[in-house]
Amino acid sequence: MDMHDEARAHRAPIERLMACVSAMRSRRRKLAREGALADAREGPSPAGGFGAALLACGATTLAANELLRVFAPSNVVMLFLFVVVLLSLRYGRLVGAWSALLSVASFDFFFVDPRFSFAVSDTQYLFTFTLILVVALVTGQLGAGLREKALVATAGERRATALARVARELSGAISAEEVAHVCAQTLALLVQVRVALVVTSERGTLRTIGEADFVDDSIAHWTFAHLQPAGAGTTALPGARALYLPLRGPIATRGVIAVVGSDGAPLADASARGLLEACCSLIALALERCHFIEIAQSAQLRVEGERLRNALLAAVSHDLKTPLTAIGGLAETLERADALPDEERRVVSRAIRMQTEGLHWLVTNLLDLARMQGEGVRLNKEWHALDEIVGSAFARLGTSLDAHRTRTDLAVGLPLIELDAIAFERVLVNLIDNAVKYTPPGSTVTVRAHAAGDCVHVVVEDDGPGLPRIESERLFEAFARGVKESSISGVGLGLALCRTIVEAHGGAIECENREPRGARFTISLPMSTPPDFLEEPTA
Repeated sequence: MDMHDEARAHRAPIERLMACVSAMRSRRRKLAREGALADAREGPSPAGGFGAALLACGATTLAANELLRVFAPSNVVMLFLFVVVLLSLRYGRLVGAWSALLSVASFDFFFVDPRFSFAVSDTQYLFTFTLILVVALVTGQLGAGLREKALVATAGERRATALARVARELSGAISAEEVAHVCAQTLALLVQVRVALVVTSERGTLRTIGEADFVDDSIAHWTFAHLQPAGAGTTALPGARALYLPLRGPIATRGVIAVVGSDGAPLADASARGLLEACCSLIALALERCHFIEIAQSAQLRVEGERLRNALLAAVSHDLKTPLTAIGGLAETLERADALPDEERRVVSRAIRMQTEGLHWLVTNLLDLARMQGEGVRLNKEWHALDEIVGSAFARLGTSLDAHRTRTDLAVGLPLIELDAIAFERVLVNLIDNAVKYTPPGSTVTVRAHAAGDCVHVVVEDDGPGLPRIESERLFEAFARGVKESSISGVGLGLALCRTIVEAHGGAIECENREPRGARFTISLPMSTPPDFLEEPTA
């Protein structure tokens, strides 16, 4: 296959999709016009129109009898023509023709000599009556035509507004349940019906969304399989209680919509059915969009999982292999050096212990982050003094701080803070350990804390080379490191773990570079009022 064939192969599904959408739009416009015509035909009752025409002609005759005292008969004829036009606009063509005949007969009987008789004394009146009748019929038909066009336009606008409302509501739906909710709320108000959606599940089977006692699963399966309407008002299974319409999307059939009247009776309104058929394409498109949203989300999760897996394997393989190699070499040294001085044995033993602690710290971070992301952070909050937690964090790091200077600057009178001491100690240990690993020996690591507003701010800063020139948010992502290839151990979990724990406390953590050099991490924790029995007595 050459490049042109491959390009055409890629364009073919898109072209089919566009063709399907265009066809559905044309079909929707056709259904809207047909429904509008049906609405236009549903005017006032013809029987009532005939009676109204009889009364109107009688009233016109009485009025004409008075007007003839002032005007000539040729002028009074215009009054009859005016009434014919009004009746045609109100009741349609048949009533207009009936009123035209009544008007001519009334004018002949009451106002043309010999009066009170249909006999004609002069043959020229025959031409006059015929002309009046033709003019009345033509004007009546024109008026009826204008009425029908106005009704069609009004009904079409009403249906277009209804379709636009349904489309607007469906455009915000991102799941099949939300589509079903929109249908139940919007269509129920527009056409006074009860609606239920039967959609395809992930396994390809049909499932009904929500509770609908009028849905027959066997008829829904038949409609879905044959892609034909079924149920009440159709030729297929007409004895059913509900009307079942297939939801055919551009790519595949997405389900079936079941409809009954709001009173539970079968749907008998033809115009309502036309609107429902037009809405079916919109509902199918919405379900199709929801389907592809689910596919996109699933694909995104798989890609993200694959990315994290690759990052984990790449980082852990390096950071596990390096200390294990060192431990193996040091252990071999202890085995072979029988005459090794005691001091050197202690140095080798200490090196093995340091490597082992590093491995333990790495595995602990991995397990804790996995647990927090899977089960959430479970905090055991109690009231603690911040200086005790800072001192415990420095003590835990122990000899790893020997090559650096450390300093604390905690404001006097800091209030007690409600937090999980063990979890927050992990945060401080990770931040201080990062400062030690990424700064040269002799650098100063400082921990400061002060209260401002309704928060307590804890700052961990150093005077080393500072943070890398990347977005600060990326540093808090799992497996993200400032330098991808580095001799410094770590897999990029420390800051991600810190953010997870701090946010679980309702706080926030930020990072920035210091001036002229160094890095600063600021933790903001919300303050609250401790119980009275925890407050220290004042002198």
